[in-house]
Amino acid sequence: MVLTYQEAKKKHGSRYGVDRALNRGELRHIGRNLYSTDDDDEQLEAVLKLYPDAIATGQTALYLHGLIDLPPDLFDLASKRGGTKIASDAVRQTFIPEEWLGLGATTIVHDGASIRIYDLERMLLEVMRSRNKLPYDIYREAIGSYRRLAENLDIYKLEAYADAMPRGQSHLNRALEEVF
Repeated sequence: MVLTYQEAKKKHGSRYGVDRALNRGELRHIGRNLYSTDDDDEQLEAVLKLYPDAIATGQTALYLHGLIDLPPDLFDLASKRGGTKIASDAVRQTFIPEEWLGLGATTIVHDGASIRIYDLERMLLEVMRSRNKLPYDIYREAIGSYRRLAENLDIYKLEAYADAMPRGQSHLNRALEEVF
């Protein structure tokens, strides 16, 4: 579990308590103002703790939803246009207008971490929107997974998302051709 300094201080009572927990090995310092209670590598959780308004998208969201098998080399995160640049070499950041940034955003639990992520319907439109930027094999694997999930997708949600996004109808038409 990843904790901010304030959360660690609250849990251990004081700054001295945090220092004692670090010396005993109960806490691990993983970055500026970040501590971990586990030995696991929770880099995505740490980045999302520092930037709570960011939403997992792209290959990261496809992997977390189980649509592709290959873990991404970089974490794809979406944040509002004009927002803070994420200063991490492990993150590929996409700036999205605030009007449709939260469209389809939901929260999932992955390995005990709560992660903001786009739902399956929004990710289908994102795949169509960024199909030329994705590696071809990942694109084909994602489309194949969506074909297997076609009955579970909410068409009305897809239409609502397409109406709210620029050029959303063309992305929706492509999704209907390739998936349904």
